[in-house]
Amino acid sequence: MRQAHRIAGFVAALGVVALLIVGCSGSNAPTLPSPDGGTGTYQVPVTPGGAGLTSDQLPDNLKASNFTVTLDGKPTRVLNVERSSTSALFLCFIIDTTGSMSRTINSVKSSIQAFADTFAGRPVIWAGVEYGDDTPLDGSRTKFDPSTDLNAFKSWIGTLSAYGGGDGPENPLDCLMETKLAAPNGYGWHIPADAARYYIVLTDIGAHERGDGTDFCSYTGAEVLAAFRGWAIVSCVSPDLSSYWTTPTAVKSNEPGVDPAVYVSGYGWDVRELADGGPADKRTHPGTGGVWMQMPYSGNVDLTTLGISALASESYMVTFAKPPELSSGHLRIVATWAGGSATWDYPSFTF
Repeated sequence: MRQAHRIAGFVAALGVVALLIVGCSGSNAPTLPSPDGGTGTYQVPVTPGGAGLTSDQLPDNLKASNFTVTLDGKPTRVLNVERSSTSALFLCFIIDTTGSMSRTINSVKSSIQAFADTFAGRPVIWAGVEYGDDTPLDGSRTKFDPSTDLNAFKSWIGTLSAYGGGDGPENPLDCLMETKLAAPNGYGWHIPADAARYYIVLTDIGAHERGDGTDFCSYTGAEVLAAFRGWAIVSCVSPDLSSYWTTPTAVKSNEPGVDPAVYVSGYGWDVRELADGGPADKRTHPGTGGVWMQMPYSGNVDLTTLGISALASESYMVTFAKPPELSSGHLRIVATWAGGSATWDYPSFTF
């Protein structure tokens, strides 16, 4: 009798195990949290500038073992690390084509075309948007959707001209955000996740932002900076407005997210903040890790000296595991090597 009870108990135990196996493999199986980041992946470009370093402070031989990544304070797996120079590139130009650019527009156009030729033979996705004072693509301004056709991109650049515009600041911030967002709030561009993303903003003035007393722009500069830090590297060709930095107006002082250090009275938000965070003596953050070049009053722009090729060679693409359902959170990337370290910290990162 005792033996029969043992056999019955054994059979019951086998039944429980079988139920567990069937239940976990079926469509109703629960989704368990993964301690290693889950099955999704994400890729982020990092530069020396984004960590507040100079180029010669970031070694050129870092591997996945040199990096750690945490999501909301929890470590996740680093899957791959490679130089951006070996990745496909997404290069997008955000170009001011208002009337005040008339003295520089021809130089800007020829410089972009010459700059583009330096990437011939590399896997590059080209894109661009021209902007004015009002909302992007206000009926006359145009865009060039992402394409690998270099000749088509150069032809689009050739069609640009400088005209119109109202007050001083213009509206590059909406342009930047709309290139990133899905339709209907954005252009719905497909930008490959494994492409190193680089933007170049060209303008001779600052930017409108939400809360500046106009209804031109939907975002603050701080919001756009937060959206692009870690997602793309933005470089800027713009005037040196740092000596004009002031506190915000009464209207702007009540606007959430406005950084009072970079609002320039009469000029708008200083787009240089997107690149390197501003001159060293006034810098409070590293921007997106891009580079800045002063827009010459003479109009003779030479983008080949901006150092985008060098920036790509100094950057890394860090690929890590991410739960598919995680859409935002605190992203922190740390690189360590013999004699040094670098940290890229994004408290409100949107994936």
